[in-house]
Amino acid sequence: MIKQQIIPGLNLPEVEDKLSCWLCSALSTRLGQNTQSQTLSQINNPVYWGTSFLGLDKVTIFQNSTITEQAMILQLCSRKLLEEAYGIEKLGLQYMEKIVLLSESIQEQMLYALYCADEANHISQISRFLPIFPKIKINDEQIQQLEHPLLKFLMDVADTEDKAVILFVLQVVLEGWSLSHYRNLAIQCREPNLSLILQGLLRDKSHHHGTGVILFHQMSLTQSSQELIVKTLTQFLRLMQLRHQPVIAAIAQVKGYLSRSQKIRILEELDSESHNYTCLKFLRSLMRNPNSGAILQQLEAKAAFQPLNTSECI
Repeated sequence: MIKQQIIPGLNLPEVEDKLSCWLCSALSTRLGQNTQSQTLSQINNPVYWGTSFLGLDKVTIFQNSTITEQAMILQLCSRKLLEEAYGIEKLGLQYMEKIVLLSESIQEQMLYALYCADEANHISQISRFLPIFPKIKINDEQIQQLEHPLLKFLMDVADTEDKAVILFVLQVVLEGWSLSHYRNLAIQCREPNLSLILQGLLRDKSHHHGTGVILFHQMSLTQSSQELIVKTLTQFLRLMQLRHQPVIAAIAQVKGYLSRSQKIRILEELDSESHNYTCLKFLRSLMRNPNSGAILQQLEAKAAFQPLNTSECI
């Protein structure tokens, strides 16, 4: 088994050094464009996703806010969605790197090395849209402090040494979910260049997810791996139901302190319980695999696919 401490993981710093120009050149070659270029049309209006997409058209406190406050909330929500996407892609890079070292054949090793390059391209493309937000510097410490509890949890999952666990949770389930999530982001995105980039990621996402489904089907699961997958997915399914938290945080950042009852009302107006039901149903469909029958049975027994009520999401 590969020792956990020799895996670089998610704690590598981002620094400007002599390698930066070589990285820029390598990315430019693969992407066929200048990775440092900015889209000037974005700078004065970094609101990439509108009110209806975020569900804010039904939220009273948002609708009663001034136009300036509404714009600030939308801008913060756009930033948080981009930060989440950046964090997921960086997680994907570290995951693919780890699977390269855990590969059981040269073909698998080569394939995941290519997938590492995909993730590096994704990080570069998404990060081009982040500097337009004032004083935003993305790093691991900041990501862990964001209102994205899911990201912190997934970072911990990526450090797991059990290949079956990380492959099923991160490549089969998370990658499958992100394929649908990015498609929705691309369709609803107001910025044409960002929309095109998100659409361009879908092909890679589909390949990554499909490969994971095939490899997991071929695995011989140990009892300990199965138990850890069930434990991990139980936590994952709960955290996926808290994905409205960044919206609440954005409103609180602009409007000030929100009481528990105000937060509950926002979630009710966002119809979070219905959204969670749909999300859990979709995630369950992603987990269907000839090798995962017992896993699904145990998750069902734990009522892991039952949506939380609104008060439990606070």
